[in-house]
Amino acid sequence: MKLSFTPSDDYSPCEIPSDHCKSNYNQMKKYLILFSLLVGLGISAKAQRSLYSVNYTVTLPTGNTADFIDVVSGRGFALEFQKFINDHVAIGGEFGHSTIFERTENEVYTRETASLSGIQYRYQYAYPIMATGAYYHSFTDLIRPYASLGIGTIANKRTIEMGMYKSEDTHWQFGFRPELGVLIQPADNVAFRVGAKYFGTLEGGGLEGQSNLSFNIGLVILNN
Repeated sequence: MKLSFTPSDDYSPCEIPSDHCKSNYNQMKKYLILFSLLVGLGISAKAQRSLYSVNYTVTLPTGNTADFIDVVSGRGFALEFQKFINDHVAIGGEFGHSTIFERTENEVYTRETASLSGIQYRYQYAYPIMATGAYYHSFTDLIRPYASLGIGTIANKRTIEMGMYKSEDTHWQFGFRPELGVLIQPADNVAFRVGAKYFGTLEGGGLEGQSNLSFNIGLVILNN
């Protein structure tokens, strides 16, 4: 059976149904609670210099992710906590969220015994939760280049909307992310972060491996 339709001109990709928004909000609350527990464990450890970072992220899909949505998106953020175990090495955790979106035309979507053709609105939401380690080249200079590695899990939620029809699935996968960047530290307790990350996942959870490049600009607070 093949059904053809064209969504109403009044439909907007930004007008997501309220239950859709509530679902995303509830998921983000769970992930933030998990990240907060990770940070709390770090704070309860032996007192050492700590780093807190809030980052704005821009996502560039690559590989299989780009096959699904091939559009650069600026809808993302990342929260990071690290504790220095010496002057150059820090360990901690990271939680983030990114949304990529694309409107496609004349696409055919098959679900069970029905095939639908028309305009699709595709979304992919990624929630990385990772343990991280980083090496900072210098601890006192204004410019401090660093390299970092994260290992953990990424929840990739894919949504396809075609008029009154909607498909939504969440896939949990093993994830990793190397990062190169620099801290610009004009004061002892404040710095700015500029970096680039490559996020990758292994095939699992009913979805092929995903990947993207993430460009980050952030505010960093350091304390003793």
